[in-house]
Amino acid sequence: MVRHPTLFGLLLVSLVGGLRAETVEHAGTSYWIQRVDPKAVKIELFLPEKAGEPNTFPKLEARLAAQGRRLRFAMNSGIYEGTFLPTGLHIAEGKTVVKLNLAEFVKRSPEELTHNFFLKPNGVFFLRENSSAAIVESGRYATLGESPLLATQSGPLLVHGGAIHPVLGPDSTSKRYRNGVGVTRDGQVIFACSVLERDKGMSNLYRFAELFRDKLGCPDALYLDGDISYVYIRDLTGPIEETNWFAGILAITEPIP
Repeated sequence: MVRHPTLFGLLLVSLVGGLRAETVEHAGTSYWIQRVDPKAVKIELFLPEKAGEPNTFPKLEARLAAQGRRLRFAMNSGIYEGTFLPTGLHIAEGKTVVKLNLAEFVKRSPEELTHNFFLKPNGVFFLRENSSAAIVESGRYATLGESPLLATQSGPLLVHGGAIHPVLGPDSTSKRYRNGVGVTRDGQVIFACSVLERDKGMSNLYRFAELFRDKLGCPDALYLDGDISYVYIRDLTGPIEETNWFAGILAITEPIP
C-alpha cells in the first residue's frame, strides 16, 4: 500500500475560502487537519457506485471527473462491514443508505474486546439543510426528529459536552492511526487524520480525543476509523494514490480548472 509523502519539519498550511488545512502535533503524534465552514463549503458523503464494492479515493476522483469536478479534500467516514456497507447510520444527499444502529455488542467470550463502534456512547455526525453541523450521542439522535442532508454514525464518541469518553484512558498501549471529526462551539467542522507514518502518526484513543478537545476546541468529537484511515488534501498531501478500501468517503469538491 502506498502512503502519502508528508514533508514534516515544516508547518504546512493551505487557505482557501471557507477552508483551512494544516498540520498539528499533539502528545507526540502528528495529524493532518482540515477546518471547514459548512455554511461556506459543501461537505458531501459518497458511497460506492455499486453495492458490495469498495470505495477508494481514485475511484471517486474518476467519478467526479466525469462531472467536471475533482477532490479538494477526502477522508473515510464511519466504520463499515465486510460487505462495504456502513455499520451504522449513513445519509447522503438526504437519502438514508443505512439506518441508525443502536444495538449492543454481545461478547462471544469474556476476553473478547468490544469493537470500537459499540464502545457506548457512540455518536452521529450530521449536517442539516441549513448547513449547521452537530455531533450527538446515537440514542439522543434517535429522539431529535432530525432529517439531515448528511450523516455518519460511528464510535466511540470521543468527546461529549467537553468530557472525554469514560472508557478511554491516557495510558492505553493501543496505538493506531486514527481519523475523526469534531464540531467547534461556533459550528466549524474539523476533520483530523493521523500522518501515515509509524513514527509520527500512532496514537491511543484518549490522546486523539484530547487533540479535539484541548487543541482544536471541539466540545464534541466522533471517532471514525483506525488503521485503515486515509486523507487527501489538495496541495498538501501529494497526489491521489491508491488507498485502503472504504464504504463512505467524506469529501469536498471543486470544479476542474
